[in-house]
Amino acid sequence: MARPTPQEYFRRHSALADWLAHVRPERRDAILAEDSTRAARLGLLHELMGLPILATTHFSGGELAARARSFESFRASAEGAYAVRAFHRSDESVLRNRNLPVPELTSWLESKAGDLDQYDIEFSPHMPNAWATIFVVTTDGVIGEVVRGSLRQLTQGDHTAASPSTYVYDFTDWHVEPHQPRYEQIARSVLEFTRAGKDAQTALRRRLDCGFTADGHLQGYYEAVVDPGGDLRFIDFNIALGRRLESSYLELIRSQQGTLRDEVHGLTASRGSAQGVARVLIHREADALDLADGEVLVCVEPTPDMIPLIARASALVADRGGLLSHCSVVCREMGIPCVVGTVNATEVIQSGRQVVVEADSGTVRVVA
Repeated sequence: MARPTPQEYFRRHSALADWLAHVRPERRDAILAEDSTRAARLGLLHELMGLPILATTHFSGGELAARARSFESFRASAEGAYAVRAFHRSDESVLRNRNLPVPELTSWLESKAGDLDQYDIEFSPHMPNAWATIFVVTTDGVIGEVVRGSLRQLTQGDHTAASPSTYVYDFTDWHVEPHQPRYEQIARSVLEFTRAGKDAQTALRRRLDCGFTADGHLQGYYEAVVDPGGDLRFIDFNIALGRRLESSYLELIRSQQGTLRDEVHGLTASRGSAQGVARVLIHREADALDLADGEVLVCVEPTPDMIPLIARASALVADRGGLLSHCSVVCREMGIPCVVGTVNATEVIQSGRQVVVEADSGTVRVVA
């Protein structure tokens, strides 16, 4: 099978930064600042808590361009596929690619970056995903999703390859829907790594301005993957994202688990309510849809090219997607009510019909 080109890969699998164009600048900057420094933050958690992570190797763009001895030594010893991120020092843009050998990633960077001296670059091994989970630890509990296969199914809300389970843990009881023992086992094992001892808590509070639950779990947003051999690694920890999913979502999501699918009903991705004319988008070419301000956007799967539409919409309803997908994050940041994972919204709702979106209950009703 031919390897997908970088352009094809990232057209379909966009990073969180691509979703944030219409988020308030101060919020966008806070999230992206943490995203650009996550390797150092994960390294700190590894040092103080023993959090299992993927090793990251850093170079200046100048070292890569000049083929410095340190870079050449790394390139000669790096085996298998890697991921790369290159951060521009002045305009905060990021170049990213993955699942390629280091020599191919290097050639790709040189073709895209222009002046490499303006970049800081990090390489990390690409880890095959047998399982993946995203979760948020709040003061009162944990909300997360776990899926068999690639993490992108959760970040992009693309559940065509496998169906995820949503889990809620209030530090007493686990609620996993749909319940499968292996899914719960993954969630439990990953969560245990987020517990820190007293000394680590003191050091992390001083250095990261973070919070902990009563039993020592570090609060925040996490991404973790498990390879086919059972090896587990955390690949993201973000405090700013974690703080935007307040504890009230715990009860909301738990109350929506097990709901029958005989109506348009999904998960609360962003709280609130709205009423407006529905505009249904089946295809992926968002430019062709004429969406008026205040209308309700109904789609199969949100993609970054829909961001201008989402910004004009009074609410978003999607057949696919999860609580912690990039689109859900953006809707919460923008204050747009959003219901995801409905399965049948684009089949039940017709363009031009008047709908009421009650995101707190995860319901969408056609009223006229």
